[in-house]
Amino acid sequence: MEPDSIRHHFKAQVSDYPGLMKRLVPFFDEQREILLGLIPFDREAPLRILDLGCGPGLLAARLLSEYKHAELTAFDLTQEMLDSCRSRLSGVDRVSYQLGDFRSDDLGENYDLIVAALSLHHMELEERYGFFRRAYRSLKAGGVFLASEVIADESTAVREQQYQLWREFMERNGEDSAAWYRRHCEKDHPATISFLVATLSKTGFQAPGCFWRYLNFAVLSARKAAASETTPPTR
Repeated sequence: MEPDSIRHHFKAQVSDYPGLMKRLVPFFDEQREILLGLIPFDREAPLRILDLGCGPGLLAARLLSEYKHAELTAFDLTQEMLDSCRSRLSGVDRVSYQLGDFRSDDLGENYDLIVAALSLHHMELEERYGFFRRAYRSLKAGGVFLASEVIADESTAVREQQYQLWREFMERNGEDSAAWYRRHCEKDHPATISFLVATLSKTGFQAPGCFWRYLNFAVLSARKAAASETTPPTR
């Protein structure tokens, strides 16, 4: 999806983002809790966190609440989402805000944790290797990468059944499932779990894996080798 198209897509969602996501994404709140549960660091640790595609700051708020000494960079493509995030995190002084396209712009460095909640599926599949490589370089040794993802099953038959169940979920919540499914097919680029795990491994990450899945949604985790370990990436 082109950056301008993505910006327009998210600008239209700012006003009711949490409510809309709950109507569109099964277990939307639960996915956030699963991400939080996969963080291996002590809650008193002075972490540096990058929240990619931060949206209105739902995950960022929980991270800053749970990790009292963490500093977080909220990164998003649209100023409207960053403004919404800034409003939600009003009064918190451990946040910096970065407007940009994480597919090409500098991510920063020396992060303990990088999180991406329902944002990476806007990248073309051929962009994933380069992105994961850059994310790997942005982490400290021993750092962790976590993502909730829109995924596609390896089996066409299974994929079609999952899409049907997803559309029924949206219909039950009063949404136009045909319109949302059409938009998904036009604008999103879901990857299979095997592709994501293999690409994470090729870019140097250790122990990449899927820790939760429902229909065409999944939560994945991977880590960068600690200083005492070596993981030369595949070139």
